[in-house]
Amino acid sequence: MFELSPSLSAGSQINLGGVLAVTRQLAHIHLDVDDGNFVHEITFGMDTVRTVVEHTPVPVDVHLEVLNPLDYVRPLCEIGVAAACAHVEALPYPSEWLTALKAGGCPKRGLALNLSTPVDVLGYYADQLDYVVFVSVEADGEGLPFRPLTLDKVRRARQMLPPQVQLWVDGGVSETNLRDVVMAGADAVVMGRAVFGAPDPVKAYQHLVSLGETYRRERGA
Repeated sequence: MFELSPSLSAGSQINLGGVLAVTRQLAHIHLDVDDGNFVHEITFGMDTVRTVVEHTPVPVDVHLEVLNPLDYVRPLCEIGVAAACAHVEALPYPSEWLTALKAGGCPKRGLALNLSTPVDVLGYYADQLDYVVFVSVEADGEGLPFRPLTLDKVRRARQMLPPQVQLWVDGGVSETNLRDVVMAGADAVVMGRAVFGAPDPVKAYQHLVSLGETYRRERGA
């Protein structure tokens, strides 16, 4: 089944309560945790992650864009997030990250790759992965366009990884290029403004999920 995880950072930060009320009608929520070092932006900290998890029944997945992902394993597991991924570029030993999440009880464990990172690195951790996040814009470039070469990486990953490993694409995905992303092999996407920037976020979400599922079936998945 196709999955869409709307990025909470695209919602109103002044009215976080109102945004969370909307998320109760969704199936996923995506949180970017940026530390101002791995990328320039600073987004949500662990207190906000905890608040979100405590105030919505919807599964929360966390994308760490931080220099020291291992420092976040314990709080993320204690908070009870549904999924967590960190960048291979920040992990000297990615297996250590995946093992620590499993030991802490995190249900889904993943790795994220920046644009220029070769996809072949994933092969070393295929037996530990639940999902992979392909960042399809520069991680520090809000509003930059989707990079089509990401599709080649998704295709390559789909060939080399077991079918149970989900492939996610994050950044610059819109209704315009959603079909290309799904047909390349993506099982899920992260979208922000396309949902929270719409007049009716729930209606926009449902429409995009329906489209994604149609494309997934067209792909034969």
